[in-house]
Amino acid sequence: MRFIKRHFALFSFFSVVGLVIVGYAIADSVSTTVTVGNSAPSFSAGPAENPVSDATTPTNAGSDVTFEATATDPNSDNYYLAICKTNAVTANNGGAPTCDGGSWCISSVASSGSQASCSYTTTSSDSESNDWYAFVCDGPTSDAKCSAVSQASGSSGSPFKVNHAPVFNSISNNGPQDPGSSITWSTDTSTLDNDTDTTSDTVKLVVCKTAGITNGDCDGGASDRWCASSLVANNPSCSYTLPTPTDDTTYDAYAYIVDNHNFGATGANQGTNSSYGVNNVGLVVSAVTVNGGSDITLTEGTTTNVVLGATVTDNNGCTDIATVKGYLYRSGIGYASCNNAGSADDNNCYPEISCSVVSSGNTCDGASDASADYECTVAMQYFADPTVTNTLYPTENWLDTIYGEDDDAASSSAEVSSGVEMNTTVALDVTSSIDYGLLEVGGKNDPLDKITTVTATGNVGLDEELSGTDMTGPATITVDNERYALASGTAYASATSLTTTATEEELNCPKTTSAASPATKNTWWGIQIPVGAVPGVYSGTNTVTAVLGEIANW
Repeated sequence: MRFIKRHFALFSFFSVVGLVIVGYAIADSVSTTVTVGNSAPSFSAGPAENPVSDATTPTNAGSDVTFEATATDPNSDNYYLAICKTNAVTANNGGAPTCDGGSWCISSVASSGSQASCSYTTTSSDSESNDWYAFVCDGPTSDAKCSAVSQASGSSGSPFKVNHAPVFNSISNNGPQDPGSSITWSTDTSTLDNDTDTTSDTVKLVVCKTAGITNGDCDGGASDRWCASSLVANNPSCSYTLPTPTDDTTYDAYAYIVDNHNFGATGANQGTNSSYGVNNVGLVVSAVTVNGGSDITLTEGTTTNVVLGATVTDNNGCTDIATVKGYLYRSGIGYASCNNAGSADDNNCYPEISCSVVSSGNTCDGASDASADYECTVAMQYFADPTVTNTLYPTENWLDTIYGEDDDAASSSAEVSSGVEMNTTVALDVTSSIDYGLLEVGGKNDPLDKITTVTATGNVGLDEELSGTDMTGPATITVDNERYALASGTAYASATSLTTTATEEELNCPKTTSAASPATKNTWWGIQIPVGAVPGVYSGTNTVTAVLGEIANW
């Protein structure tokens, strides 16, 4: 070769063109060898926690921490992501690496350039803060290698944080309470955020109407919640004010404790039914009235409807009102002597009158309504005792009491604050006709034998005023020929002549005290036919007028 080169160079020097050297080789091949070693993969993205598990958003014990990373391998080998507990890993030929100090997780094999991930399920025994060391390792059949360690940085880097559940050991409430009062749920000193976290975890109490809680609140939201406390270090409590009205029954109340990460507590009391009761508070009767505050005027000979009224309030709801009754009485009798059916007396006591809710106005609109107005209608007899002047009870009046009872037999009553007077009814009913019979001229009823009967149809004793008219027919028989007396057997000559002017007579008819046996009093009548009377039928009119009798004669 050196010879050829030298001669070629010589000829080149002299610029000989077209010279061909025959019989010598000018090119040859040379074999080459090289050994390529295995190179470790390296991180191209990550490692990182996804989602982030840090002090602000720790992973609740029992949930997974997931690690993700992407690696490339210079030899295009597949690789594994290893999350180790210590900064030590060993690559394994033909398989996954081994964390020398234990692993949090090791991924399945991933191709170079693809993402790898693995997860660790946290437990209540894990520390609050847990360091991790990430490696990517290939796994060829020989000379397997791992990358340098990475713990990443920022919130998604090492360590991962574990949030431990508080322990819920006891719950109590101060029920039962009255409507308008508060029900308070309390947890005792053992109800703490009993995890091992060193951060300032806080806890809150949530009490739900139905069982179930999501993200730290009742499943049904605010409408499903009795109350919720604020976040506190321990012993959370909360209160619910009972509205007025509230029915007297027992209400379910499911209690939950969560920490500031909405991690639910452990313990037998988590979700327990800490039910509460509402007291039966009875009812209140108010605004009692009698006859609308007006004096009472009765109707002659029959009954008169008198209306009693009141407002009845039950803070357990007006639907709890079971019975309302009215009692009407003369004040001298009083409610104590007129509070049962056996004390009834049409003169002075009308007990146990059934009452009902008014048809319009303050009606009972359901359990959410506390009160309703009631009316009771009393059919008073025409002879009920008057209380105005010149009667037996001028210093008294008429009162009423309204009595109410709820569905638990709790009762209340109230009397009208100002009574009303009972007016006098001066009235009578009298025999409709007097038939003196057939008499001749000069004939007479002697002794008087025709009777008119006065019946007292009011509430007082009676006297009477008598007057009449001449009797007319074929001629006239003057009124003075008629005579009357207040005693039977009175001779015509001793009787009083009737006149056209009303004349009061002391009839002394007592006051009626019984509808079955009204008071009555008789007057006896007679007539003498004067000389010269023309035969025929004569008629006239006598008037009997009721007069208030003297009290002593009632």
